[in-house]
Amino acid sequence: MISTTIFGLEYYNISNRNIVKAENKDEVYIDHLRFFYTLSPLIFIVQILVFLSLFPSELITISNILLILIIGILDYFSQEAYRYLMINKLYRKGNVQLIYKSGFFILLILLYEFFFSDIDFKVLLQILLLSYVLLFLVVYKVFSKHLFQFTFSHFKFLNYIELKKTLSVLTPFLLLIFFLKGIEFVDKFLIGKQVGLEKTGIYSFLFSMASVLGVFVISGFYIIYLPQLIANFKSDKNGFKKVFFKFSLLTIISSIVIAILIVLISPYVFEIIDKKIMLAHIDVLYLLLIGFVLHNTSLIPHVFLYVCHDEAKISLIMGLAFMVNLVLNLFMIPKLGIMGAGYSFVITYVVIVVFKTIRAIIKWRSVVV
Repeated sequence: MISTTIFGLEYYNISNRNIVKAENKDEVYIDHLRFFYTLSPLIFIVQILVFLSLFPSELITISNILLILIIGILDYFSQEAYRYLMINKLYRKGNVQLIYKSGFFILLILLYEFFFSDIDFKVLLQILLLSYVLLFLVVYKVFSKHLFQFTFSHFKFLNYIELKKTLSVLTPFLLLIFFLKGIEFVDKFLIGKQVGLEKTGIYSFLFSMASVLGVFVISGFYIIYLPQLIANFKSDKNGFKKVFFKFSLLTIISSIVIAILIVLISPYVFEIIDKKIMLAHIDVLYLLLIGFVLHNTSLIPHVFLYVCHDEAKISLIMGLAFMVNLVLNLFMIPKLGIMGAGYSFVITYVVIVVFKTIRAIIKWRSVVV
């Protein structure tokens, strides 16, 4: 997750809006590639420094770092291709990619378990690498066939003026992704430092389980409705209102329904996968589910602010939320363990929902009503 975040620092960028508005979409793809290619040496350096500073010492080896670097960059490109497929309304192509993503990995895990039975950390990384190589080949073929085919001539560095211009536009998004991922990672880092790696593993597993809510809404509604919202906001305010309220309603209802389903089935899942230890921490899962319902709710004012080009205020709000989250985790984790991290997550997203909603109401009154 850290790897993909660093490779994709510009993941949350202006290209979504540009793709919808651009007459020549090829230029957007080329500019995106050139931006990544220009910054790639710096990205690799930062990536390695993060590994050396955050990873447990027993996991830091040259081979592990190389494997994670390669997996991260393959995962990054597959995510970018998925985003572009969805923003271009190639929904089936994008969702099939998600099936491949999990399917390759599960198949390889089962095959290894059948023939060798013993899976350790190194083997797991190797299986991940192979699954992501297969995924990348599929993604590249689909992207080249339906959107754009890159050639070696596109691998050019941006000059200083181009890079400076791009960075100035992307700065709010870079700050946003830093704050967003800071909220996502700081709890796990502090749990590992203050409570232990075993508790980090338990918390991370429960966090991943709860994050299904976020993945479902972002891939099921956010990316699908985003092109319509961007297009309608420019030329059809009434159409924008209808799509926006439909997106809002679907987001809230689906988040609550999925959260309830996870609450009902999680004990049986823990039994089936022989993770009964999770039952002792199921209250943490409940807190994280509440947090992700709030996370999804925050996407409603967020998408409106994004369409309005109000990313500077989004970044400011997320910066405040990151500081709140950091302070809460520093205070609560030593006292309450992983329950403290769960409470911090919920309170942080209460703050985000409140401030984004206030800002969205102010903005709505000036540009929509």
